[in-house]
Amino acid sequence: MVTQPTRSQQSRVWIILALLQLMENTPYSQLSITEIARKAGLARQTFYRNYQDKDDILFDYLCQLYAEFWLKEDGPNVLDETMFISLFRMWKEHAPASLVTNINNRDRKIRQIIFRSLEYVISELVQPDSEAKKPFPLEGLDYYAQRSLSSTLHVLLTEWTLREFRETPEEIGQLAFQLTSSMRALL
Repeated sequence: MVTQPTRSQQSRVWIILALLQLMENTPYSQLSITEIARKAGLARQTFYRNYQDKDDILFDYLCQLYAEFWLKEDGPNVLDETMFISLFRMWKEHAPASLVTNINNRDRKIRQIIFRSLEYVISELVQPDSEAKKPFPLEGLDYYAQRSLSSTLHVLLTEWTLREFRETPEEIGQLAFQLTSSMRALL
């Protein structure tokens, strides 16, 4: 039996699609909540029942994207080379053109949200059962290792996008695996 999405889930999907469609012709930083709600066919109140601001929309979308294509793996080798290759393959094949365009326009806010979403997903991978999902529950070197890993992947994803995916997902995934060796050892 197929379950129907709730109204809230459907509204979230419409809001995400509206944002991505609007980003095709308008830079992310110039979009307003009113435009997004209008494009989604929803009232601003409905928007605010689902998201605090437009950054939350993109963060939610990216986390869903990673979860769908990257977080299927589980087990002790969760950050192995295959996972990194999978991340870059997913990014190249499934990142919406409107997101790629905004990265190419060097929108700093987009880059910040990519970093934040990677940081969140990596924390899910390395500490899946942490209490209350504090932003930085790790201590000492573990904290820096997790932040560095997120930062490295963020830079590789955005720079690889800016370079129009010159390297294959396998090449960039292997590079990410090699560059993050010491970070992963601490996690």
